[in-house]
Amino acid sequence: MKTKFDVKGMMCAACQGNVAKAASKLFGVKDVNVSLLAGTMVVEFDETAIGEEEISNAVISSGYECYVHVNETYQQIKKAKEKELHGRLVRLLISLGLLVLLMVFSMGSMVLMRAADFPNHESDNFVPVVFTEVTLQIVVLIPIIVINFNYFTSGFKSLFKLKPNMNSLVALGSTVSVLYSLYRYVLLIIALINNDKEAAMHSMDNLYFESGGMILVFVSIGKYFEKRATNRTSDAIGKMVELTPETAIVLRDGKEEEILTSGLKIDDVVVVKPGSGVPADGIIVSGFGNLDESSLTGESLPVYKKEGDHVICGSVNQNGSFRFKVTEVGEDTAISKVVSLVKEASESKAPMARLADKISAYFIPAVIGLSIATFVAWEILLNTGVVSAPEEVSNVTMALRFAITVMVISCPCALGLATPVAIMVGTGKGAENGILIKSAEAFEQLANVDYVLFDKTGTLTKGEMKVEEIVAYDEDEDLLLKDVASIEAKSEHPLAAALVIKAKERHLELIDVNEFDYVPGKGLTSGSYIIGNLSLMEDKDIDISASLKDYERLSNNGLTTLFVAKDARIACVIGIGDEIKESSVEAIRRLKELGKKVAMVSGDNSRAANAVADKLGIEDVYSEVLPEQKEEIVRNLQKNGTVAFVGDGVNDAPSLARAEIGIAIGAGTDVAIESANIILVRSDPFDVASSIDLSKKVIRNIKENLLWAFLYNIILIPLAAGAIYPYVVMKPMYGSIAMSCSSIFVVLNALRLKWFSSHKK
Repeated sequence: MKTKFDVKGMMCAACQGNVAKAASKLFGVKDVNVSLLAGTMVVEFDETAIGEEEISNAVISSGYECYVHVNETYQQIKKAKEKELHGRLVRLLISLGLLVLLMVFSMGSMVLMRAADFPNHESDNFVPVVFTEVTLQIVVLIPIIVINFNYFTSGFKSLFKLKPNMNSLVALGSTVSVLYSLYRYVLLIIALINNDKEAAMHSMDNLYFESGGMILVFVSIGKYFEKRATNRTSDAIGKMVELTPETAIVLRDGKEEEILTSGLKIDDVVVVKPGSGVPADGIIVSGFGNLDESSLTGESLPVYKKEGDHVICGSVNQNGSFRFKVTEVGEDTAISKVVSLVKEASESKAPMARLADKISAYFIPAVIGLSIATFVAWEILLNTGVVSAPEEVSNVTMALRFAITVMVISCPCALGLATPVAIMVGTGKGAENGILIKSAEAFEQLANVDYVLFDKTGTLTKGEMKVEEIVAYDEDEDLLLKDVASIEAKSEHPLAAALVIKAKERHLELIDVNEFDYVPGKGLTSGSYIIGNLSLMEDKDIDISASLKDYERLSNNGLTTLFVAKDARIACVIGIGDEIKESSVEAIRRLKELGKKVAMVSGDNSRAANAVADKLGIEDVYSEVLPEQKEEIVRNLQKNGTVAFVGDGVNDAPSLARAEIGIAIGAGTDVAIESANIILVRSDPFDVASSIDLSKKVIRNIKENLLWAFLYNIILIPLAAGAIYPYVVMKPMYGSIAMSCSSIFVVLNALRLKWFSSHKK
C-alpha cells in the first residue's frame, strides 16, 4: 500500500533526511520518498504491519508536522500557497522594520553617545542614555524572535533528538549571540551601578543583539524569495488545470442547462460553443470545432474535430460549435492524469540527489563540531598571544563571533534545493512541450542514452495504413478483398484496418468471421485462407514463386506486402503504404547531432523497412522481427551502452519495459504508455530529440547547483572560521546574508530551464 503524507517544517536536505529516516526505520515500511520542495512524503508499507497514524506520529516525534494528504483542487492549493506566501511577507516586513530600529539603536550608538557627552565620561546623561539604548535593543529584538520563533522550536527539537537540521544552526547561532549579549548586558548594568565607565564601554562594544536578529531576518528573506521562486516552478501544471472550465452546458430533457463541471456524469451530452473550453473527455456526437489542445499536447495549431472524434478536457474551441458525449470525468480525464504524472515526477528523486542526501546526513553535525572547534581554537590562539583581537573586542567575543559565523554560513539549503527545483522546472517545461516524464530518474538516464531504437509503424510513420495496390492471380479482386477484410475485421492491427477501409470504399459487404488463428508477428489463418508476411508463407509451405516479382516491386517502393493464400495457393499480394511523418527526418538528423546511434526496428520485410530507413537517413535496420526479438535486440545493445526504445503498439510493450528508457508515442496503446518512462503526447518523433535536449539541460543544471553548493561551503566556511584573519573578518550577519544568497542563486539558476526550447526547424 502507498500513502501520500503532507509534511510541514522541512527547511533543508537534512530535514528531508530526518523525515525519511523517521519513517523508514518503522517495521513494515518498504520504501520512503520525501520531497523537500513539495513538502510531501510517499510511503509504501505493509498495512497489516503498520498504519498511517503510526507513520505520521513517527515523523511528528522527529520535529515536523505530518498528516495524510488530502486531495485538493489546484485552485485550493494555489490559494493556500498564496496565503502562506503573503503571511511570510507580512512577517518579513515587520521583522525588517524592527531590524532597522535595532540597527539604529545598536549602530547609532555614537550619535547617542555624543548627545550624552559620552567621550568625556562626565555627563550626567551617561547612565540613563547607555542603559536606555541597550534596553531598547532588547525590547526591539524580542518581537523579532517571537515572529521567527519557528526556527527555535523546530531547530532545538531536532537538535535534542540528535537529528539537527538547518533550523538547528540558525537557532544555535541566534541563541548564542543573544545569550552572550545578555551576559554582557548584566556586566554593563553592574558597571553602570559602580560608575565604572571604562567597563561599561567595553561591554557595549561586545554586544551582539543586532547579530541575533539579523541572522533570523536575513535567513527569512532568503526563505521568502526561495518560496516565491519555487512556487513558480509549478506554473506549467497550473496553466493546464486552469484551462478546465468551472461550468459546463449540458442537455437535460432537451434543454440547455449550465452546471458546475464537478457535477458532470458519464454519458452526459455537453454543448460547446465558440470560445468555450471542453469540461471533460468525450466523443463528438454532432457539429464540429477547431480545438486548441496546447494545454495537453503543447501543439499551438488548432485541430479540426468532427462527429466521432475524441475531445479532451482543457482544450478550447476556437470556432465552430458541437455537442459531445462525456466518456471520462474528474481524475479520469487525460489532463488530470497528465497533471498527476507531472506532480509525481516533480516529487520523485533522481539518483544524483542521493549524494546530496548522504552528505546532508553528516553535514550539520560536522558543522556544529567545526563551530565548537573554531571557538576553542580561537580562544587558545587569542589567550596565548599568537593572535590579537581588536582593543574594543574581548577574546571570548572574537572567538564566539567566528564560531557563530561558521554555524550560520554553513546551512545546507542550497544542497537540498539543488536537485528538486531543477527536476520540478524540467518536468513542468516538458509538460508544456507535450513531453511527459514519469520520474526524476528518467532525466538522468535519458541524458546518458547511447542508442535510440525506433519502431517503424505509427512511430516514424503516421500509422495510417492505406491499401495502395492489389495484384490478384486467377481470382476476382473484389471477392478476395471482401473475404480478406472480413477475416481481418476483428483485428486491431493497422494493416487490418487498412484492408477494412479499402473494402468499405468499394462498398463491399463484409461477413461475420469468428474462427481464425492469429500468428504473432506473422499474420493469421481462417478456413482456406492464409494471410500474412513472407515468413508465414514459408512456415505454411506456400509456393510464392508466381508473386515474387510483384512482391519485390512493391517492397522496393517501401510498401508493406501481404500475401494471401487460398486453398494452399497464392491468390494475391497486397501492397499497403504508410506515409512518413513530416518531422521524422528532422528528428533523426537532430539525434545524430546529439551523438546518438539511431536504429529502426520493424516487423516489415527488409525491402520495405530499408526503403523507409533510406528516406529517413537511418543506417541500422532490424527488419522482419517478432515482438520477442525486439526485446532481444534491446538486450544485446544494452551490453554496449544505454538504450532508449520508442514505440506505440502492444507488441512494443516488452521492449519499452526492457530498455533503460522507454518512450511511448502518445497516440499509442495504453499498454505501451504504461510500460514507458516518457510519453510523447503529440506523437511527434522530434520530441524524442527534444526530450534528450531537455534532460541534458536539467542534469547540467543539477550539476551546476550541486557544484555551487559544494564550492560555496568549501570557500566560505574557512573564511567564516577566520582562516585569513585579519585580511577578511566575517561577522554573523554577513554569514546569514551569504547563506540566503546561496539558496536564491540555486533556485534562480534552476528557473533558467523555463526558457528551454526545442531545435525543431
